Amino acid sequence: MLFLQLSCILLLLSSTLDVGLAKDVVKRSALSVTVEGCFNSLPGSGVHTNMGEHASNIRCQDFCRDKGYMLAATRGGICWCRNIYPRGKQVADDKCRTRCRTYTACTTAQECCGGVGTFTVSVVGNIDVAKQVVRRIANIWQTSGDYRRHMIGNVRKPSVATENANWWKSFDHKGWSSCPNGLYMTGLYRNNNRKGDKDQIFLLEEAECKSAASHLYSGGANDRDCYKLNIWDIWNRKNWAVCKNGYYMHGIYRTSGNHLHNIEEFMCCKPKSQVSQWKHCYNKNVWKSFDHKGWSKCNNGYYMSGMFRNSCNNLYCIEEFRCCSMGPNNGKSFAENPKISVRIRGTDGKLKECSMDAIDRSASTSSYKCKSITDTTNGMYLEAREFKVEDKTQPTVAAPQQVKNFKPVICTASNKAYTCNKRVTSTITTSSTLKIGSGFSMGVTIGTKVGLEASAFGVKASTEFSTQISASSTFNVERSKTHVQSMADQTHVTVDVPANEGVMINLLRKKVDIVYKWKGIFQMLGKYKLSWNNGDSTFQDVTSILTGTNREIYAFGKWNYPDTDVLQVIVTNQNSGAKKLACQHNSGSGDSNCATAFTKSTK
Repeated sequence: MLFLQLSCILLLLSSTLDVGLAKDVVKRSALSVTVEGCFNSLPGSGVHTNMGEHASNIRCQDFCRDKGYMLAATRGGICWCRNIYPRGKQVADDKCRTRCRTYTACTTAQECCGGVGTFTVSVVGNIDVAKQVVRRIANIWQTSGDYRRHMIGNVRKPSVATENANWWKSFDHKGWSSCPNGLYMTGLYRNNNRKGDKDQIFLLEEAECKSAASHLYSGGANDRDCYKLNIWDIWNRKNWAVCKNGYYMHGIYRTSGNHLHNIEEFMCCKPKSQVSQWKHCYNKNVWKSFDHKGWSKCNNGYYMSGMFRNSCNNLYCIEEFRCCSMGPNNGKSFAENPKISVRIRGTDGKLKECSMDAIDRSASTSSYKCKSITDTTNGMYLEAREFKVEDKTQPTVAAPQQVKNFKPVICTASNKAYTCNKRVTSTITTSSTLKIGSGFSMGVTIGTKVGLEASAFGVKASTEFSTQISASSTFNVERSKTHVQSMADQTHVTVDVPANEGVMINLLRKKVDIVYKWKGIFQMLGKYKLSWNNGDSTFQDVTSILTGTNREIYAFGKWNYPDTDVLQVIVTNQNSGAKKLACQHNSGSGDSNCATAFTKSTK
């Protein structure tokens, strides 16, 4: 492993660096859907899905892109997602002839979904890194109780608020009298007892109301389940009227009369974050306290869940309260469902913050959304760790071609034999193209040391690749970047020219190209954010929760590299047409010497 100074820290919240080459031609095109070909192996682990009658290679690509994988493979109706290229396992396209859909014939790997023991493999691109990061953190939130408990420690426990509800007017006539702001009843205040039948229910003047127990992290009025308890019949006589298990009184409904039987309904509510059961209950004796002006209350930490009336029909006939403490947290409080977010810079250079609900288990992550921001602090980064050769083609040798813009040099005929000396000068242009086949939706800049699999590239190619990968300012899908380099080449040619004959000196160029298929491994650095709907938030180191391969994001692509580039000096006898390869050397290797001779042609 050769470690090169590629400076590939992908700082997503910094300004973009422009690294200049001799000439860069950057091409952006639409998302590629072209398959790689037919392969007889699919190494590694990942996820899969049965596409059934909707199978297609593009549908599989979409599925794997959403899951954050760089390769998609089909065989029949099944779609597999992987991150390891099936190196050396490509086979002829005619081995992939299974129809994606039974009613449509297929004739190429692009149209077909694998075959018997084979897969149609595609490169997946434009992976939403932010989405993958928050999903991975959310999965740990959903599966690790220790992590949840530790992070919930950053949330302020709500204090129990107390408020007295004024019923002096509302309980004098038909209608509801309730606690404000989603609070729960804990006691009642009555006015002076008027004795006998005159002690009527309009003397009920106030209710003590309290918010939910702090361990439930209740969000108030909109964070409750409520129902109306009908007591029209059961409270027309001596009896208990009690909310169902886990519910507490929030309000009382009375009709137009003024006797106890005119109390007809209770509004019973519970915090959504509480299980449907009380923790502990007792009966509060108010036989004496409710016969006189003043407060009758449950003990601290207990809430009214019901009342008991005696057989008489006046206000003082309320004899007992059912008082219950709130049950355990069911894991559905706002504290259990923070927003998980990361701040990144997209490939368009704009800052954004992307988030999802921590308990979102939907296949599409329906709560995921992004918004534009201007704050550059506490961002998330990607650091390039290593580039590997996944596969490479056999060298492609092109036929020698005339050097562009080179004009042949003539050694003119003379009546005597002589030695012709010429300095042949040319400008050679070479190019290599780096293409991102599977990338991600983040802008990048350049920064630190990164590993390069030099043994697979070769030393010369390693240097060239490191230069070009360092100059790549983005790794988004279907981005190609061509590096063009011009080199001056001089060759000193010596030709022994026969008498009365002319000689032409020409330059031809022979190229040998190799296509490397490479994989880039990137690791997340920086911070993510947890925020709760009560305004609390915390930034945390992403490496404190994502480790190993769970921190990795991949890019995949091709690099078309001119492995060798040779200049050939061709000398032609203009009289006889005879040609000789005088010499050859690698392009751009500097001054070269070349000597040859012709014998006099015979007619």
